[in-house]
Amino acid sequence: MASEEKVINERPRICCIDIDKDSINLLEKSGYNISSGTLGKKVKVPNISRNNAHHLLLNYNFPSNLHEYDIIVVDLDNYSTIDYKQKDHTREEHTGKSAVAILSSYPETVFDPRPLGSLILNTKLIEIGTRPHIIIAFSTGAYDTEYETIRITDHYPERQGIERYNIYSFAGNAPLYAPKIGKEMIVCDVKEDLKKLLETHLPTASYNQTFRHPTSYKGNEYVENENFVPLIKNSSGDIISICESRENSMIFYLPQIENKGEFLNSFLSKILTDLMPELFPFSTTFNWKESEDYWLPNHKSLLEEKVKLEKEYAEKINIKDSEIVKNKEQYLYLHNLLTATGDDLVEALVKYFKWLGFTKINKVDEDKTDLKILEEDIQIQLSNGILIIECKGIGGTSTDSDCSQISKIKHRRCKERGKFDVYALYIVNHQRYLPPLTRQNPPFTENQIQDAQNDERGLLTTWQLFNAYYEIEDGIITKEEVRNSLLNFGLIEIKPENLVYIDEPKEILKNGEVCIINITEVELKISEEIFIEKNGKFQRNIIEGIQLNEKPVSSARSGEIGLKLRFPIKKKSILWKKASS
Repeated sequence: MASEEKVINERPRICCIDIDKDSINLLEKSGYNISSGTLGKKVKVPNISRNNAHHLLLNYNFPSNLHEYDIIVVDLDNYSTIDYKQKDHTREEHTGKSAVAILSSYPETVFDPRPLGSLILNTKLIEIGTRPHIIIAFSTGAYDTEYETIRITDHYPERQGIERYNIYSFAGNAPLYAPKIGKEMIVCDVKEDLKKLLETHLPTASYNQTFRHPTSYKGNEYVENENFVPLIKNSSGDIISICESRENSMIFYLPQIENKGEFLNSFLSKILTDLMPELFPFSTTFNWKESEDYWLPNHKSLLEEKVKLEKEYAEKINIKDSEIVKNKEQYLYLHNLLTATGDDLVEALVKYFKWLGFTKINKVDEDKTDLKILEEDIQIQLSNGILIIECKGIGGTSTDSDCSQISKIKHRRCKERGKFDVYALYIVNHQRYLPPLTRQNPPFTENQIQDAQNDERGLLTTWQLFNAYYEIEDGIITKEEVRNSLLNFGLIEIKPENLVYIDEPKEILKNGEVCIINITEVELKISEEIFIEKNGKFQRNIIEGIQLNEKPVSSARSGEIGLKLRFPIKKKSILWKKASS
């Protein structure tokens, strides 16, 4: 029979530093996400005579993303020792002209890296910042270790001086008092479930460090700091376990508990889930409360109402999803203007032109009999002639021959009709694999534009038509104005008729609601409607305030002025207004 697959909850992420393997295995079996680390192991150094010295490297090890962890558990009383091996203290790969090592010299025969490893752990814990987290430390008798660092270059090693670090350096200002050893302990007056848990494990526990209760000066006297809560005292009244609450974090200093795995399993599931529940999204400690046998008053009726609302909501969502699908089908041709090529692009343009108000539209390819003769893609009957259109959907931009191909067809149509009432237009969906705002706009060279003016034909992009749709719907421009613009020569501009240029703002302030412009003989008034052009699109806006010479005015005609607008604008916007009738 296959064993059940072990389920590990992603959160909380727990780093066990120097915790025994049996304890870690027990926590993993309970579904906790565990990683291991170490402050380092003591090294037996063969400094047996006065002239002996060795260069050492630290052997601490922490997860590289320790700043993402929620709970850090460290046993400060773990003192495993290893023999010195030169290869363990030699950098196989090194960049730079110098390196730093620690000098261990006679009479030191056991090098203790743990206090310095504790200091490095402190730098990692600081990186957690204000994110909620918990630190659990099984204490040891506080002590300092001296470290002499040396700088190694291609010359003689240079001594850098001696520094001293404490095994409690990881905690910053730990409330340490005097080291004491003993086994007689009494749990303080704390929460009942925490008190029971501590009392269960005290018979086999021992202590090796005492702590002080920090005070602060208030009201002409020193009072005990409320951020520190004593948990356990010895028979002499010394604090041998204390909890410190910091900004969004807690640190527990605990005595040496024999069965750390069982203790931590209960401490995590029964105590910490209550103290900091946001760290335990998968906790099931009080799931029994959700059983119908324990429901609170009104809970059943509220649940029934919720189910009813969810059903109604699901039905409304289904209806709205169906409307969205139909809407996409109805207006698919607008997206096809920006993505399609060949017949699909022609179909999209035909549908657009019908919406635009043209009534007599013919797809010439459908009537083509001689495939060798070059024909336009679309022909539109006008009251004063015909409009012939060549369209392309391409991955890049148009060549000169792409742009001018419609000219040859125009000449042939004029000859066939015996009059010069033929308007020619080249429409391109250029760089169609790119989002339109990142495309080159306009995609025509100066020569291509000038040739189109000389040949009396137009150049246009499908992106312009796409934008025109929304400008028409918003009442910025009329369908008639757009139809008329398609008969122009050169690079066609689709914009409202009779516009007067105002300026392009020199500065934009207050998140786009205020702009600084220079005007010359263009009268602007408060409450007047103007048009904002950005990336070929036009939007309406309203002038809500005008300042001239840093004074509010109702109108302005010339000079540098500040405009307060109803809707924010962006950099490189162009301001226009309608010409006076």
